[in-house]
Amino acid sequence: MENTTIMLFIFGAVAIGMIGQGWVSLLEHQRRRQTLDVIKAALQAGKEPPAELYALLKNDSAPRAPWGEAFVFGVLAIGFWLAFAFMDGERRMAFLVIAATMTVTSLGSAAFALLKPGRSRDDERS
Repeated sequence: MENTTIMLFIFGAVAIGMIGQGWVSLLEHQRRRQTLDVIKAALQAGKEPPAELYALLKNDSAPRAPWGEAFVFGVLAIGFWLAFAFMDGERRMAFLVIAATMTVTSLGSAAFALLKPGRSRDDERS
């Protein structure tokens, strides 16, 4: 595998991750905006908005599990491990350090996603 292929693999992983995160952020923004529009319309009509709308806004602002980060760092780790495997010479050690760092970051993100730190059990029930 040549350097260009590895570089394109890593660039593609980063690009797909960034585009995916941007799309998710756009959809969340539109959902929050629509919820706020419904609340605003109810208040202007002199009615009390349903409590479910406020709960929806509260859930939207809750921290998300970092599955996307775990995926992107995992793909980057694979790319750098491939670069390390096929590289020879002085630059090989640099790829090893980066691959190990990306692997640890990916595993850490997956652990945070599984353990959901910062949330109490009451938050998960509601």
